Amino acid sequence: MPLKREHKMALYAFNGTWNKDDPEESGPAGKDSNVVKFREAYTAKVYYTDGVGTRLGPIGKILGGLTGAGSRTRVREALESLNENLNRGDRVIDVVGFSRGAALALHFVNEVGHYFNHAPVRFLGLFDTVASFGKPGNDLDIGWKLTLPGNVQKCFHAMALDERRGNFPVVRIKDPSGGNPPGARLQEVWFRGVHGDIGGGENLGLTSIAISWMLEKALECGLPIDPATLEAHRKLWNPSAPIGHNVDPVPDPFRTVFPSDKIHPTVRFRPPQGKLAFNNPPQLKPTDV
Repeated sequence: MPLKREHKMALYAFNGTWNKDDPEESGPAGKDSNVVKFREAYTAKVYYTDGVGTRLGPIGKILGGLTGAGSRTRVREALESLNENLNRGDRVIDVVGFSRGAALALHFVNEVGHYFNHAPVRFLGLFDTVASFGKPGNDLDIGWKLTLPGNVQKCFHAMALDERRGNFPVVRIKDPSGGNPPGARLQEVWFRGVHGDIGGGENLGLTSIAISWMLEKALECGLPIDPATLEAHRKLWNPSAPIGHNVDPVPDPFRTVFPSDKIHPTVRFRPPQGKLAFNNPPQLKPTDV
């Protein structure tokens, strides 16, 4: 029997660059992104948008991929949908995003606070936030609001430990309030894998770990998540799965992991495999293999 869909809440879901919903890849074992899989597990109504670079044919794909063209249109459309839903009686806002879609989600919740009288956002789930608006690898992102606003109650950020490509700089989320106590409303956690292993859908052994964690956190926050869907994702875990492609011809350094950072318990020390290196911060010991 399908779960009853609630009508006083909604999820606003922003997919990553070039990512779109593929009906043939639906379900936990499909290759849709984790944004789509989160949407499938969420049993209330959903506003969903495909990632930048999925509209206007080949030109749109190139411009969207390189510069994030079309991003502001997607945020505006989501705000219009939110306005309609609030006028119809919605009171609870949940948001999720991957890659540039995660940056859009973060900007969106800032705009929600600005335009809707600091309307509270119950849950913000981010999969490996990468902005790079304007040009590839840009970390200035002028005009985009990428700090955690005060109207967000809980934010969870799954980050790719092994990503090394220069055009994929992760945005570490800053909480200007500091939280009370610190970290009370923001959790950032590292997962084994590259950008697509955390938010994409190709590498099920690793992506299933990140989506399971996000769904678990959503359940803890009271979101209407289907427990059977969560359990189906858990059964796909493979912490030893090979990671995806993570280097340019001249690889960038690994992402910085600070001593106080949280690392998911499935992550273990990995020795190099030929030319393939792994990000093993000091928190991971060779004895963890």
